[in-house]
Amino acid sequence: MAAAAAPPGEHFARAKLGELFERKLYHELTGALVAFVASPAARSRGGMLLELEASFLSKIEAKLNQLAYARIFAEVVRASVDDAGALTAVEGIAKLRGAAESKKGRLGAEPALYLEMEACLLELGAPRAADDGGAALRAVKKALDEAKPTMDALTGTTDTAVFRKYYAALSEYHKQVGPPEAFYSAALSLLSYAATDDMPLAARRVLATDIALAALSGEGVYNFGEVLATPILGALEDTPNAWLGELLRVFAAGDVDAFNDLLGKHREAYLAQPALRAKAAFVKEKIALLAFMNLVFETPARQRALPFSAIAARARLDGDQVEWLAMRAMALGLVQGVIDEIARVVEVSWVQPRVLDPGQIRHLVEQIDTLSDKAGQSHTLIADQTAELI
Repeated sequence: MAAAAAPPGEHFARAKLGELFERKLYHELTGALVAFVASPAARSRGGMLLELEASFLSKIEAKLNQLAYARIFAEVVRASVDDAGALTAVEGIAKLRGAAESKKGRLGAEPALYLEMEACLLELGAPRAADDGGAALRAVKKALDEAKPTMDALTGTTDTAVFRKYYAALSEYHKQVGPPEAFYSAALSLLSYAATDDMPLAARRVLATDIALAALSGEGVYNFGEVLATPILGALEDTPNAWLGELLRVFAAGDVDAFNDLLGKHREAYLAQPALRAKAAFVKEKIALLAFMNLVFETPARQRALPFSAIAARARLDGDQVEWLAMRAMALGLVQGVIDEIARVVEVSWVQPRVLDPGQIRHLVEQIDTLSDKAGQSHTLIADQTAELI
């Protein structure tokens, strides 16, 4: 296959790299290399990038910031794999892991880990042989497990590139093997380090869809405010999956009526999602539990002896199902309290803290204002009725 012609500007860009090296402007050279290998024109020519790595990058790598070098090297390998014929996925994975291992002493922990996580992402995205037997996934899990202590020790580092790459690999691994709650946790961590605006729109939409499905179907996921506080769900607007973003907001509010209404409007799309179809009963239980939690949250602490009838009305349950719902919420650690079967009330003493949406924050402010007013009235009453001390 004939090599693709160099696009206009490539010779100038490469000459500029050489000039920066000759002048020993290594900081500027690093930035120029990062920009060059990430450019669409260069990424479409993986063979050219491989030649650049062999003839230029390999000779100056020790003079560059090592984490920046790892990012440049990973970009070269990724582009070479994407450019059919330059490198196979297997060759790319071997090249990344070989560099991470052979150069670890010079690179240091963070750059070596960055290269290893890029190798994991390549492995997760590569076609697998029929006789693989899960070997690729086991290799990725081993690398992720070995990386965790290093990641824990990096807390407070100023460059988030390693965190982004680690959580990208971790979330992709759990997307493929489950469980959904593990993917949800890893994806939220990824979003805390990665700016969504830097992601391609298609990638944002895939991530938004996946994280919404994981939130709805994941065991132990009852705090939807975390994902609603990020801009990721905005990627679903004006798409066929826009209803998923609305569904998450409905769950965060614990609005059973809105859930049933949305389900009625989008039943076909809802049932087309295997994760939701397979856990239909669980999803209905989750919205009922969230309705109960929101009722507790909205009720002043001194009035949290909730009648069975109020809980049944809020969760749209029959009266004989309320005790089961309260017991289930307590078993999951969502609330603490006592069920009085004689008086048919649930006395709640605690509800699991959550990230609040703007509406819930306004309600909390109103409760605080009411409490403040009552405290002021009590202070005035005591002052008026207490004899002045002389």
